[in-house]
Amino acid sequence: MTSYHRRYAAGEHEAVWAELRALGPVGDPLREDVAAVAELTMHRAERHLDRIEEQLAGLGFAAAWQVRERPTLECLADLDRLAAAIGPLPAAYEAGLRVLGGVSFVGDCPALGLGHRRPAGAPVYPDPLWLPSVPSLREEWDDYRADTAEYPDLAADGFYQGAPDEPHQAKVSGASFDLALPDGCADPVVDGVHGRPGITLVQYLRTSVAWGGFPGWSFAPPRAVPPALAALRAHPDF
Repeated sequence: MTSYHRRYAAGEHEAVWAELRALGPVGDPLREDVAAVAELTMHRAERHLDRIEEQLAGLGFAAAWQVRERPTLECLADLDRLAAAIGPLPAAYEAGLRVLGGVSFVGDCPALGLGHRRPAGAPVYPDPLWLPSVPSLREEWDDYRADTAEYPDLAADGFYQGAPDEPHQAKVSGASFDLALPDGCADPVVDGVHGRPGITLVQYLRTSVAWGGFPGWSFAPPRAVPPALAALRAHPDF
């Protein structure tokens, strides 16, 4: 049987990920193959994110946080420790932490409708891409352990790795996108994404790249979408 990685590398991007999602928890015989697909996916996504980051600079983008927090050797070693403590991490999520690290397109850019309020004519916020880093996972895990040590009943709610939702990313009070951990699946569902119930991490990355890093604009009428966004958009080849 042809490996998932070989099929993915040959161009079966969406078909392979659809099959991997249908697997549920990934068993040991497939774990290495699935991890290779996830790693290649994130390397391909990284090329798009690097391109968007470079082009944002030419649009007068003022970042609210570090745009790319690339993983160091120390981060990767800590991720190994976290995976051992938390339990199985979804393949796509772990590969994202190892390859992409933290990503934040949150900031101010009038040309893209980014700022402290919802842009005129847009039904939702632009939803700049935000991916948490290994240090943020460490911080949340340590807080969770401290909280459950003091209040054991909280353990029943489980552990979630979060990222700010659309209003928070526009620096307005909001909620969060959540990932339930541990989870041995290939591509985890990201809860709380406005208008996208059941969307997975890889699907969200694809949508983000297709919309130049700001997928909230996909819900706006065409006349409201900033013209400058066109140069950032690309077909996701992953």
